[in-house]
Amino acid sequence: MSRKILILITILAFGLILRLHNYSIYPQRGASSDEYTYSFLGISLLTKGVPISWSAFPAYKNLEHLTIRKLYFPIVYPYFDHPPLNGILVGGWALLSGQDRFEEIELSTIRLVPIFLSFLSTILIFLIAVRLYSYKTAIWAILIYSTATIFVINGRAVFAENLLTPLMLLTLYLFLVFKKNMTLNKSIFLGVLCGLSFWTKEIGIVVLLATSYLFISERIKPKYVFALIFTALFTVCLYALYGAYYDSKLFWEIIALQSNRDVGPKTLFYLLSTPIIVNKMYFDGWYFFGLLCFFISFLDYGKNKFILVPATIYFLLLIFSLTQEGEMGWYMIPMFPFMSLFSAHLLLTSFQKQNWFVFIMLLFVGLPHIKLLYEANFGLTSLQFRMLMIIMFAPFILSYLLGKEKAFKVLSHIWFYLLILANFILTYNYVHEA
Repeated sequence: MSRKILILITILAFGLILRLHNYSIYPQRGASSDEYTYSFLGISLLTKGVPISWSAFPAYKNLEHLTIRKLYFPIVYPYFDHPPLNGILVGGWALLSGQDRFEEIELSTIRLVPIFLSFLSTILIFLIAVRLYSYKTAIWAILIYSTATIFVINGRAVFAENLLTPLMLLTLYLFLVFKKNMTLNKSIFLGVLCGLSFWTKEIGIVVLLATSYLFISERIKPKYVFALIFTALFTVCLYALYGAYYDSKLFWEIIALQSNRDVGPKTLFYLLSTPIIVNKMYFDGWYFFGLLCFFISFLDYGKNKFILVPATIYFLLLIFSLTQEGEMGWYMIPMFPFMSLFSAHLLLTSFQKQNWFVFIMLLFVGLPHIKLLYEANFGLTSLQFRMLMIIMFAPFILSYLLGKEKAFKVLSHIWFYLLILANFILTYNYVHEA
């Protein structure tokens, strides 16, 4: 086994350990009852042929009251709050595990599905980074994605975004593989993936928009562009038929209610300033650093186009559709792989050029780590904080002034790996407040 493969397997294993550690406990049961939404939906579809789940929308006329271990669920049918693909996947796994009734659903069972999907996303991040950048960039990207607390904990919760993420990444990766030798069958297959992304969640239309843009920008033949779009739209239209089959009037009424959200420019500030794990704010520095790297990457659009396009369209769709207030951290889950890729690429590029981008990493990631890891365990006096600041920044300033380029580069790498180690400790010991 080559050294590179061994490193990859080791990182994947440690990432899986972090996602599995205390996965059935944190986030706490009830942090978001949406986790049960999908299992209820899938079980009912697969066993009764009717979409049934819980919803707070008053438009539903068929309502039953259900309480499961002190959690209340207003059960409605036919249920149209969310498309059914993620529910079928989660519910199917629950059925295979012997849980065929709503009352039997356990988080320890259904959370294994998003954990597996997050694992697939990690592999796809690696493959995309290797193809676009380098092996080392790929390794650093999955190190960030596999250890940053906000990425890991959100990646173990049962949300449709954790299925949309690997679908988006898979479509992008296959496009990168196919683009120089596109065929009709490949275009149709990519169109099916775009359509299935919408069946996961309506915002999954991002996959079709991004892939269509990349087809056109890469001068793919028009007949293949048409095949992609036609296949995807046909698959999307099947969702409307799904709604019409059960109750067309109710289906469109629910969609209208979901569209009537309090949207506005405040959403941008909310996304930029409020990192959330499920329903709790958690000021993980990698969130802020990843967003900063996302915006900086536009300075080299040509180099970063293939990941900038889907990330930008998804981010704009969030602003377009997301309510301006509310702790719903799962909406950002599909951005996390791209934030990891942007961060790894910019860090390695800056280290090679001996510039001061490492200072931004230490500010955005290092200082929050001092608060979350050092202060939370040992307390922090003003003197201690100033000493830690000197320890972090002074060696870089000295090596730069003395012209020690190798020392500057070595220090940059040491601090990156120390921050990754701190990630591991923080994520392993994470406790989700009730």
